[in-house]
Amino acid sequence: MNRSIFVVILFASISTLAVWTPAPAKENPAALAQRELAAESRGDAAAALALYSDDAIVQYGGLCWTPCVGKAAIQKELERRVAAKNRWTIIGKYASGNVAVIQTELQIGFIEGSGVDRVVVWCIYEVKADKIAVVTLVGQRTDPQTARFIEWFQKQPAR
Repeated sequence: MNRSIFVVILFASISTLAVWTPAPAKENPAALAQRELAAESRGDAAAALALYSDDAIVQYGGLCWTPCVGKAAIQKELERRVAAKNRWTIIGKYASGNVAVIQTELQIGFIEGSGVDRVVVWCIYEVKADKIAVVTLVGQRTDPQTARFIEWFQKQPAR
């Protein structure tokens, strides 16, 4: 093979890889999650929604026991959280690659009837192209207040 043809093919291959290799995330997933929770806590559903991709998924909790898929469905859940005056406090953050796991204490607006003042919720964020792609919420059942709240909540009539 002619040396100049080899160099041209090698250069074209490297250039193609450079174009097709996805750029690393510019924003740390934990920082993005923190911004989303802060927006919800201050009552700004629109700012929180802007951090989600168009085809994002939120699963478990609120209106999303059946996963909420897409911004329109997620908007309804975020507006519900804001109306309930939910307040998130981050008590632990863990991140690796495009995933952040955020341990929170959540004060829920309608929690008074449950006999607890807060619940512990683990929020697992998956980020794609600097937008939130998936959020999974999990109550920490080993926490006595959270376990009591879940038991109380399950006895409530459907909302």
